[in-house]
Amino acid sequence: MRHLTLVAAALAVGFTPVLVSQAQAATPYKVSLSVTRTEIKQGDTVVFSGKVSPSAKGARLKVQFFDIDQGGNRWRTVATTTVKSGGAYAKTVAPRDGSTRYRVYKPSGSGLSGGASKTVIMRAYAWYKMANVPDVPLASGEQYKGQYGPQTVAGTPVTRYWASSASAGGRTRWLTLHTCKRVHAEVGLDDRSAAGADAQFRIHADQTRIASVRVKKGTMVTVDVAVPRAETGGLIFTAEARNSARPTYVNASKPRAYCAFPEDD
Repeated sequence: MRHLTLVAAALAVGFTPVLVSQAQAATPYKVSLSVTRTEIKQGDTVVFSGKVSPSAKGARLKVQFFDIDQGGNRWRTVATTTVKSGGAYAKTVAPRDGSTRYRVYKPSGSGLSGGASKTVIMRAYAWYKMANVPDVPLASGEQYKGQYGPQTVAGTPVTRYWASSASAGGRTRWLTLHTCKRVHAEVGLDDRSAAGADAQFRIHADQTRIASVRVKKGTMVTVDVAVPRAETGGLIFTAEARNSARPTYVNASKPRAYCAFPEDD
């Protein structure tokens, strides 16, 4: 009986280092992350910075984005940086166009498993056309109200525009996918409109009206308004004549939206 007890004790002592080693390996590095800005214009750079714990001075960190464009659904490394004294790190990065998730990852080492920071969504914005061959996609089933010939508004020729029918009727919806935060257009009446014609032009962010302007022949009005990005899945242009007996052609020239559409590889 005493012999069995000694054997059991010896086995327990023998397994202890293995169990401790496994416990250490299961402990991940901790990585903090902050960025100078999360909303930028395309082409701008930001600084990713934070600390690694334990410090792991001299170790390499990976700046990664989550790639869903290729169907791989995995983290891809776009930059590396080195841990400094005290565990600090900093890296200047040019984020991808559009809306992208990023993190900083410390690979395993020194008996610790790899650890990742929290994820941040970077939004790199640009102006996207909404007319002729639009960059902002039309909603399914929508009819684009436009003509691909030149029109003249207040004596100025325009070639890229959204236009209404002769009775100022028209409605078009574009999909913003909750990525756009501003919309811009120059609104007036095509010079074919009757003398004294005027109309109402409106922009809706889904069901919320964000702009409404009265336009008359011979004038042009600049519409530039903020869009509630997170709540808005689409932008809608509408128009109506204030006097349907007069031919009234509403023209919104150079319409564009300021968006951060996910980059398509």
